[in-house]
Amino acid sequence: MNDAMLIAHLQANTHASLSLRPQAEADVALLRALFVARRAAEFAAMPWSDAERTAFLHAQADLQSRHYAQHYVHACMLIIEQESQAIGRLCVSEGADELRVVDIALLPAWQGKGIGSGLLHAVLAWADQHGKACTLSVDQANPARALYRRLGFDAGADPGLYLQMRRPPMPARP
Repeated sequence: MNDAMLIAHLQANTHASLSLRPQAEADVALLRALFVARRAAEFAAMPWSDAERTAFLHAQADLQSRHYAQHYVHACMLIIEQESQAIGRLCVSEGADELRVVDIALLPAWQGKGIGSGLLHAVLAWADQHGKACTLSVDQANPARALYRRLGFDAGADPGLYLQMRRPPMPARP
């Protein structure tokens, strides 16, 4: 995948106030904040102090980042910015016949504003232009499932803890 071409495509097909840049080592605090926002409720009942819970969630965030780096070596890992403020991450990995959304996450203050769906529309347009299916995994409890279904994703037969969802490539519009 040509990251520069993908970034240019996504940038041209999303809201003008958004910008995308490659993820860097300096983004660890953002990546941890995204992970904590997504997963803190799961661990709220644990008999840990706030410091222990935060340390655990940060360690899990770091493990997730290492996992992505090891298993999606050629992925395009991007930081989503709104007027130069980092607000989220988009990670996509292109294979021979699919474009996988490895992760899309926004800080809570930026959710529900159409940013994620706008980026997904741009990702799907890229996949369609290249004749590729788009795939992703989503936790069964994640409300984003409804968005994915509206965008044409279907869940696989064996749901498990995470739904494996796929959207076939759509033909080009005249």
